[in-house]
Amino acid sequence: MNKLKRQQGFTLMEVMVALFILTIGMLGSTSMMLRSQQKAAETNTEINAAQRVWNITEIFRSNITGVNASTLDGLTVTTAGAAPACMSSLGAGCASGGEMTSMISYLIGMELNTFLANKNPKAEILNISGTDEDAVYEVSVTWEELDKDGNTYEKDYTMIFQP
Repeated sequence: MNKLKRQQGFTLMEVMVALFILTIGMLGSTSMMLRSQQKAAETNTEINAAQRVWNITEIFRSNITGVNASTLDGLTVTTAGAAPACMSSLGAGCASGGEMTSMISYLIGMELNTFLANKNPKAEILNISGTDEDAVYEVSVTWEELDKDGNTYEKDYTMIFQP
């Protein structure tokens, strides 16, 4: 009685097909992880921009008298530049409208340079209605992002507030 021996294991072809299917699945998941990482970085930048806008509004609120005396309507800030001289004086500080505008521009520029570096950020402040105590401002921060093809496009975050 001769019993046929049964072979156990996989053939080379079965192993090759299984490896091919596994490779396709791994490539898909890798692509998905890379895109997820890009979106996480984008979201982090958006959170930073929102925080910068909030900080700009708090700069306004910290010295509302000086803000009302200054000319902030249409102020655009892209970089910090040099600190105004009034910030280094221990006495009066930045009291006049022009000094206040210089100080606010400097502080906003420092925020942008620190937290949105290499994104070509820009902050714009517009008085959209009212004057002095009843003024309503719009603060926007704009920055550049890269799309999946490596092209740049602008994104922005805007807040409307009354100091």
